[in-house]
Amino acid sequence: MNRKILQASSILAVVAFAACSAMSQSLPPQSVAFVGPASGDVPFVTANPVRRLCPAGITPGRMECLAMVRTDVEPRLNPAAMAGNDGEACPFRNEGYCPIDLQEAYDLPSLTAGDGRAVAIVDAYGYSHAASDLAYFRKTMGLKACDTATKCLRIVNQNGDSSPLPGNNENWDGEQSLDLDMVSGICPNCKIILVQANDNDTSNLYTGVKTAGRLGAKYIGVSWGSGPEGQDNSIFHQTGVVIAAAAGDNGGGGSYGGGPIQPCTYTYVVCVGGTHLVRAGNKRGWTETVWNDWTFDECGGPCGATGSACSKTIAKPAWQTDKGCTRRSAADTSATASLRAPVIVYNTLLGCKAPDCFWLFGGTSASTQIIAAVYALAGNAAVQNGASYFWKHHSGHSNDVTKGNNLDQNLGVYCASSVTYICTARVGFDGPTGWGTPEGIEGF
Repeated sequence: MNRKILQASSILAVVAFAACSAMSQSLPPQSVAFVGPASGDVPFVTANPVRRLCPAGITPGRMECLAMVRTDVEPRLNPAAMAGNDGEACPFRNEGYCPIDLQEAYDLPSLTAGDGRAVAIVDAYGYSHAASDLAYFRKTMGLKACDTATKCLRIVNQNGDSSPLPGNNENWDGEQSLDLDMVSGICPNCKIILVQANDNDTSNLYTGVKTAGRLGAKYIGVSWGSGPEGQDNSIFHQTGVVIAAAAGDNGGGGSYGGGPIQPCTYTYVVCVGGTHLVRAGNKRGWTETVWNDWTFDECGGPCGATGSACSKTIAKPAWQTDKGCTRRSAADTSATASLRAPVIVYNTLLGCKAPDCFWLFGGTSASTQIIAAVYALAGNAAVQNGASYFWKHHSGHSNDVTKGNNLDQNLGVYCASSVTYICTARVGFDGPTGWGTPEGIEGF
């Protein structure tokens, strides 16, 4: 990938104009997002501004990683903000979210909770720069170190051994950097187990999930998926373990392979959708809509939208209370995933010259690892049974997302379900965002 560096002045001008014009037309006055770079919205400024790390429509039996990276703009480091940074400031110039932004948006006790809890990230292939890239990200963001020497970070193959590790893959090492940085940003006191499967074959990744639980991780992030969804799999029913999986980046159905995917619709998985998160002049200070970047001509499809589903094969869990979908509904919860409000990630293998290797990422991979880490902050793995706890305790502890959908008729993206709320937000539960995004950790 060739990094495209745009002049700061032109970026700011485009961001300010686009954010101002778009927001003023679509949001009511009480929730109008701040205009310009301070809004958190980073409009697309070139054609084809996003690259999917794993193309949709992959070979049957293989899983698609669900991360995307911006190619038109990069976050600009503010060296002055790095001095003495203790994790309570963002050392970038309002182009992409730092950990402190996400912690604030979701009212999380990230700097005080989660000590010693292990979050496992299961991905395909190797990422030889994982430890060093994570170290630089955490140092830049003012987070305490987490490395292999202190056993805060553990990197193993799908069988749980430290060697041999799989070879690198440019698409999946980008995925792994996103996953590591999101877990670090949300739960910097957590330990991290990075499980690297031999490849993206479904059976190898599922073996990695089984290994993660065997190694003691009580919180597992699965930021990949594929259709068709199939039947339940016992590997994803681990007593006292929370497994969060991505709802997908391909919208509600039709073209691009949207609709139900595995493992997100499995009974004992917390299925995670995506939102578009921006700052706003309301009490919370933020507002969210369904993540749907397909509505922008610059993308022409590849920029994606959150997945959602009314399962075709999985029975409805007893704890799901929505009435329209008679089988398993997805997603259960959600977090930021939009490429127009991206998160900052560090990766030295994507075509850059270190240390100038910060990137803007999105996709439901980001939201999934955020939610997995939120569960770790809450520390309630022993009482979890899939997403049942959140379904029962979300009231007063989630930000209800009530606007938007994951469809685009011009691209042939229609809802795979006849149940309207599966693809369109509403007050209360809906498919794209579930019961909403975290408001603290009490609901988890």
